[in-house]
Order: sequence, then structure tokens, then C-alpha cells
Amino acid sequence: MEIVGYQSRIRITQALPYIEKELIVDPKSKFYHVINSSWLFDPFGDNSTYGAEFKINESFSWDFFLCTKTILKAKELGVALLMSLQEKFKGLDGSVDTFPLYLKYLEIERPLFEIKIPSNPILKLHFLRKILNYYKTPRRKIDLNMFILWKRDDLLKPVLIDRYMLKIFVSLKPRRDYSEEIEDKHPRYRAVLKYLVSDMSIPPYVKVDFELLSPKKWKDILICDVFPTRSKFGLGLHSSVPKELLPNYIKPEMIDFTIPHDLPLPKPPTLANRNLINLPILKDDPHYLILGNKLIDGVLSNEKVAIEIDCLNTHLNIFGKSGSGKSTLMKIIIKELNYKRPDVGILIINLVKPDLEVDFPMVSSYKFPTERFRVPYIITANRIKKTISRNSNVLAACLGLKYVGPVIISETLQRCYAEYGEFPLRITEFFNCVENNLKAKPYDPDTQKTILTAFKRRIDELFTNLELEKTLRFQREIPEWFSRWRKGDKILIDLTDCDDKEQHLLTMLIFQMIETLTAFDHTNKLRHIISIDEAHRVIGKSRDNDPESAEFIMKNRINAIFSKTIEECRSKGLGLLISEQKPYLLLDSAIDSAAIKILFSLGYPSNELFTGNVKEREMLLNLSPRYALVINGTNSERYLSKIADDKEF
Repeated sequence: MEIVGYQSRIRITQALPYIEKELIVDPKSKFYHVINSSWLFDPFGDNSTYGAEFKINESFSWDFFLCTKTILKAKELGVALLMSLQEKFKGLDGSVDTFPLYLKYLEIERPLFEIKIPSNPILKLHFLRKILNYYKTPRRKIDLNMFILWKRDDLLKPVLIDRYMLKIFVSLKPRRDYSEEIEDKHPRYRAVLKYLVSDMSIPPYVKVDFELLSPKKWKDILICDVFPTRSKFGLGLHSSVPKELLPNYIKPEMIDFTIPHDLPLPKPPTLANRNLINLPILKDDPHYLILGNKLIDGVLSNEKVAIEIDCLNTHLNIFGKSGSGKSTLMKIIIKELNYKRPDVGILIINLVKPDLEVDFPMVSSYKFPTERFRVPYIITANRIKKTISRNSNVLAACLGLKYVGPVIISETLQRCYAEYGEFPLRITEFFNCVENNLKAKPYDPDTQKTILTAFKRRIDELFTNLELEKTLRFQREIPEWFSRWRKGDKILIDLTDCDDKEQHLLTMLIFQMIETLTAFDHTNKLRHIISIDEAHRVIGKSRDNDPESAEFIMKNRINAIFSKTIEECRSKGLGLLISEQKPYLLLDSAIDSAAIKILFSLGYPSNELFTGNVKEREMLLNLSPRYALVINGTNSERYLSKIADDKEF
């Protein structure tokens, strides 16, 4: 089949972000602003013919196109045109496709009309606004294709930068759903055309109209051959075409060729990137986690979202609504870390999602309640006095006791260790010792009765589960899961069958064990990492503001213990990976301690925690899934990104 040329098409896949219009008073400044904001331009400066096609059917699409004699030239100019558009319109994005034009397939029988516009009309022409309004028309029955072709004038000398030849063509056909209903299509066609040219004429001097063309004109449109050329008139380099043969001209300010903010196409989130650092990091670099790609001027770039692995000991928080991409990112981080740094021990504390080990095939799972999973209520270590003091605070906090609680528990633990060199096997036996110790105190009868009643009630509330009592049994040996994690194994602790109080107790005892048994490391290398999803369940703010309530006491003591633990993490090569849907529920230190934060879509009041800028809050509110704001405090970067799909890893 005969090829008459090669067309390069740029499909616009992303429109511009909304930017408030500038008020420009100075005429000269206004002129250059129009020139710079209009896509009625000649980027290559060679008087080429350019085209744009708007297609309205079940959806909306917008393409730029041009035609050349060779496939290589078409590819070259197509990519160059897209880059020129992206330079001119920050945030615009598209894809380039190049293909041959076969003469046989240019024989199109669909009705084709030309909209006839005068030279430099008095009224500004708003064809883009008309197209968008037509797309929004309810119950429209006619599909529309509008072709706008333009070329810088090279027929008159001297050539002016703001004078263009321009032609507009429209093709119409009934929608598939209505084709059988429409008996007489032509009145409906004329109605659409009348709408497109409405409010653009000042009769009798200036008139915008339309006329039906021969189907042969389709070929000229698609090969971009609709304007007269100097070669057709046999003109020399310095000659001009006779005025009576000149086509109509238009200037950029006479037609609205700015890009509307309400185009029905995806729009990029907007943010002024700060201190963007682009290092030559490859995907397999063993020192970095590669999590996705950065957005530059709203467009997805090839620059990687790279987090230095050893910087994770300054902690990483991932916040976002359900379905925004948090879980996917957690999987990517853990899989990447397992692949690139197999020496790092990974501990996943699962509070919410059953069968999480399906997502992490590299882990060994320890589930509550099972024989394998043990968390002694106290461990014997070199610093036994410090261990007793801290575990006393944990137990008292989880019971919601203050004042006497931590003191009497600590005193009982010290007495047991001093007399027997160890502690009672069962935690209920230990609390019997605490009760006896309380009874021996010289309190007045009423005070003693009040303390004992509160103490016994809270013991009974928390330790009625015999499985919990088994899990907490004292043992001299370090639990198996802990030893394996400390050696670099990947461990998942499943607490999904626990109630809230049991999760609090077990998680804080785990943190206490980690704090006690993890030695200081002065290399600043990441040695171990702990991952917690829906962390507010254990390190959240109290919902009860009564300072005497059990929940308030428990939450505040646990938060104080957690704050102390995270202060020592970096010096022990320990990183925290916290994920949360509603960060406003978290303890302040859990948010502030993380040097690296990745924020997916966040509603109010969560997004107010991270920016005082109203526009940035709106941006965070409306982020699409997998798009995230990265705040990297280790190198002062702040940028938007699109997180990779975990299937890529």
C-alpha cells in the first residue's frame, strides 16, 4: 500500500495543575505573556505545520500531531515537540506514537466541515472553552472531532512572530448509542456547528461561519497540507504573495489557546520541590532503597526516590489513608532491605492484618497464642536493677496504675530477686506477691482497701486469658524469636488475636526487651529494624482525658517509655518503620522522631501536622493512590513522588 507520509502524535495524558491567573496591566507584558502561554507557536522555527485534535465521544482526548516524509524525522520531531510543550507548560505530560499514513486509509467518508474565521477578528475566539462545554453537555448525541492546524506566516515579508495561518475543521457523527434514533442527522450536525461558532460574529462585517467540505480534504488534514506555500506560488526568497491570494491570519491574542485548568484529564499534584538531590544511583545499588520516581514540575521523571539504608536508623514514618499505597510501600521497603542488606534483622509487629506472612515469604512467623511465641514479663540481664525499674513501669502502665503502682511492683521484683535469684514462673504468682506486699504496708485501712480493690480489678481484667499468662512466663533463656532477629533473621510477630490491652502489654514488653538486650553500636550502621502498622494502637494518644482514668495513665506511661526507647535507637543501630492512617492519633514523639516521612493522601486534621500552607494541605488531601510527598530530613530534600508497584520488585 502507498505511504503518503509519517505522522507523529503526542497524546496528552496529564493536564496542567490549577494556577491562579495573574493580573497583567502593562500592554507589552501582556503581549509577551500571551505569546508565552499560547500553544499557537512554532517551536522549531522552520515554518512547519502543526495540528491538534480534540476528540469527544465516550471520553475526552487531546492530541498534537505533525507529518513528515520519513519515519525517523517523525520520531525526532514528535519527541522534540513534546519536550517543547513540557518546557512551555510545566506539568503537562504525554506520550509519543509514530506511524505511517497509508493512502487507502485516508479515504474517509465521515462528514467534514471547516469553520471559517476572518483575519484578526474583533472578538476573541474561545474554541477550547466551547469544546469543553460541549463535552460537559448532558445527553449529547453527536461525537465530535475538532482539528486545529496552524503555521507561522512565511508568505509575507518581513515575517512577524505573532502572525499565523490557522484552519479549523470539525467532523461529526452520531454516538453509537443513538445512531438508530437519529433519522435526520444534518439538523443535529448544524446545531452543534452553530453552537461552536456562537458569540463569535459581529455582522455584517465580521462573521464566523462553517461550510461542508469534500471527503478528499481528509488527506490534506492528516498530512498537514492545508496551507499555501511559497513554492506553490513560485516565489523567490524576498518576494511576497499578492494580497488578493493571501489566506486569513490570526494572532495569538485573538484566540484563546491557553490550556484551561478544568480539562477532563488527570492533573498533577503541585509542590515547590526543595533542595532536590539527584544522584547517579542505580536500582541495584546496595546502599540505597529505590522506592519509585520523583515528580519534577508535576511530571513523572526518571530520577529515583532513593533512601540511604543506613539512614533508616533515624526512623521512617509512612502516613496515608487506606488504599493510598502505604502497605505497598511497606512491602517494597522490607523486600528491598531483605535483598540488599540480608544482615539486617527485620522485626514486623503485626497488630491488624491476619496472615500477613503471605506478603512476606522471607519471614518466620510467631503468632500469639502459640508455644513458640514467648515474651517473659521480665528478663534477667547484666543490668538487673535497671531492668526491674523499667519493667515495673511497663507493668504498672499497662494496668493503669500510678503513684503506688510502679513503686510496689519494683519493690516486689527486687525482693524476689534478692531472696531467690530469679522471679516467679507465672505472672499471676508474681502479682500474688505484690498483693501480699501491699497488705504488709502500713497504710490506713481505707487507703489500703482502695488500692487493693483497684489493683485486683485491673489484674483480673488483663490476665483472665490463660494463653497470655503462658506467653508471659518467666524464663532465663532469651526467647528464640529475639535471638534469631538479633542475628539478622526476618521475624513476624502476629498479635492480631490479642485485644487492645494485650497488644499494649506485649508490644511494650518487646520494646523493653529490645532496649535492655541491644548493645550500643557506634558505627551508625543499620543493624536491626522494627516495623509497626496502625501504630496508634500501642503508641497513640489517650481518648480519655481524665488524668485519673486507667486508659490515660496507661497511655501516658507507655508513651514516656516509648519516647525513652526511641532516643537510644540510633546509637544502637536500630530503625523504626511506622505506618499509620491517622497520624493525629499518634504520640507526638512518634511523629517528630522520624527524620524521613513519606506522606500519601491525608485528610484533616492529619495533614495539618506537616504543613501550614493551605494549598499544600489541599494537595495532600487530593493525592492520587501511590503519589506521595517525601520529606527527607537526612539531606533536607522535600519533593513529590510516585511510589513503585510492588510487582516490580
